[in-house]
Amino acid sequence: MNIPSHGKYKWLPKLYNAITALKPSKIIEFGPAGGQTTITMAMALKDNNIDGFIKSYDIWNDRYWGSQYNTQNQIDAWGVRDYVQLNNLDFYDWEPEPFNFMYFDINNDGDKIMKLYDIVKEQIDMAGSVVYFEGGSKERDRYVKDGHKK
Repeated sequence: MNIPSHGKYKWLPKLYNAITALKPSKIIEFGPAGGQTTITMAMALKDNNIDGFIKSYDIWNDRYWGSQYNTQNQIDAWGVRDYVQLNNLDFYDWEPEPFNFMYFDINNDGDKIMKLYDIVKEQIDMAGSVVYFEGGSKERDRYVKDGHKK
């Protein structure tokens, strides 16, 4: 398994394995930032000949994560451009669309996770879509609100 290395994302192999096992045809991602999760999912699609595609959305706050341009360069360097479409869009402006798998990381807290659930719960219940998210626990909410994280 050839995937990016990033200290914050020690669990990327689990994300890769989830994509390999679930074989989603349409992945929605919020919060790709520098592209580590995007590249990991795209590599799983590519390595396993899965006919899938990732629509990835972010607002790319340049001072913290860099730019959409830099993220696209990382995706290109990994040779997975054909699997990914980057879009500059805030989650709160997103018009829900069908998906098989979603990865959600927008500096999550419990309120954001509940907002996401309200939007996609029918798709989870009726279509069997899967959502992976980072954060959202009370401990994480306190950590973010105390300023220890971006």
